[in-house]
Amino acid sequence: MWELDMGLGFSQFVKRDFLLNESNGLLTNNKLTIQCEAEITDLKTENHDNPQTSMNISTPQSKLSFDYGNLYDSSSFYDCVIKVEDTEIKSQKAILATRSPAFHDIFINASDESQTNIIEIKDFNVEVVEKMLKYIYKDEVSDIQDMANEIFEIANEYKLDGLKAISEQSMCDSLTIDNVLERFALSDKYPTERLKKCCEELIIKNIDHLKETEEWQKYIHSNPSLLERLLFKSHTISSTESSSEDAKKE
Repeated sequence: MWELDMGLGFSQFVKRDFLLNESNGLLTNNKLTIQCEAEITDLKTENHDNPQTSMNISTPQSKLSFDYGNLYDSSSFYDCVIKVEDTEIKSQKAILATRSPAFHDIFINASDESQTNIIEIKDFNVEVVEKMLKYIYKDEVSDIQDMANEIFEIANEYKLDGLKAISEQSMCDSLTIDNVLERFALSDKYPTERLKKCCEELIIKNIDHLKETEEWQKYIHSNPSLLERLLFKSHTISSTESSSEDAKKE
């Protein structure tokens, strides 16, 4: 036996008499019951079937996009190069293919893997391509107001729905009579009802002013069907408003 507070041992061992006393319930049918105390920290409860009974332990926030972003910035372990004009951007095929169905098709349909070691993009400038790649790797994009049209087009080209939604929102927010015709044409080229509706509303509201611009004349020749539909809609709205005014007068 160890003496209390002397040498090795533990001062809180249960006494033999207490252990053998059946009324304490520690030794029943020759089976020892262990008593212990446990402290649980940072525990949250959540239940998809019954919110009052299940548990969900909180986990650290994912760093996946941050880690992928570092991979893009460092160009480590690259296995392909995206060439835009005289600029070469080192990338990783696996990430491009996972994030973009268009890149996936490029890699999967190549008869020879070496054919995809260099991917040349000719329809967009370097800044637009870099914005797209940063979205692919970091799942975010910023400062696109001055290139929203191009970002919208490249997002459609490489089937990036999230980037498409972001650029579409930017185009709607920055819509003016100076850019509305170009963006209206884009809304027809890449069907998107939200952008088209925003453009139609602004055009109809300012149609008398727009008719006097050089851009309008160019638009008439290049998009006759869109113009016809737009004028019809404008006439319909005007007729409806006139009927409402007449009804009020009566």
